[in-house]
Amino acid sequence: MTVSSNNTAPTESRLVPFFEVAIVFLAILAFTWLAKSADLIGAGSLAIWGGIVVANFFMRRRGVSWADYGLTLPHGKSAWLKSVGLAVAAAITIIASMAVTSLLLIKLGFNIAEEGSDRFEFFLGNPQMFISYLVVVIWFGAAIGEELFMRGFIMNRLADMFGQSKLGWTLAVLAQAVVFGAMHISQGSAGMITTGLVGLVFGTYYVISKKRLFPIILAHGLINTIGITAYYFSNGAIT
Repeated sequence: MTVSSNNTAPTESRLVPFFEVAIVFLAILAFTWLAKSADLIGAGSLAIWGGIVVANFFMRRRGVSWADYGLTLPHGKSAWLKSVGLAVAAAITIIASMAVTSLLLIKLGFNIAEEGSDRFEFFLGNPQMFISYLVVVIWFGAAIGEELFMRGFIMNRLADMFGQSKLGWTLAVLAQAVVFGAMHISQGSAGMITTGLVGLVFGTYYVISKKRLFPIILAHGLINTIGITAYYFSNGAIT
């Protein structure tokens, strides 16, 4: 993985991105506690956006924008086709990888925690609630929010911490995948493993796409939409 970046000043200590990442995750824990205490739907997504606000504060201090981390729309037909193609490729890679991994985990005796699927029961039989959840939580919260946060801010700061080199970016991809899996602890050990694999694929495609977030956001949204729609129309039978 050969990715260069000019987002970090040459004199910046590698401890700076470490402390930024740590503070942002502490903020997310605080936002998660507040959202769950208020019994809000999509508490995780709300916490992610709280983390993005804190991350944005650090970015502004360094003169870095979200566009620097790849939040731009494609320009021209060719760029759109390439971005959509990358998104579809990433989605197919993830679906295939998850299918194989899930079968392997089942053979090894892993079980997905009930909360991983039962937490969606509230919108079954309620199309308005389902559509609202799909737009607000699945797309705005997960697809856009998680990709801005994990592949945008966190992975770039990890690369700054490990060093802007092939090894540094490889370590950043691996580290953010582990963190991404751990963030989905509510899905049980099997869910954490499969989600970590998802993070690994997204991180790899982010690097392959030369740090463009749009294809990764699109892939994330498509995968989650397929899963949640199948769950809804099967009345919870497909999880």
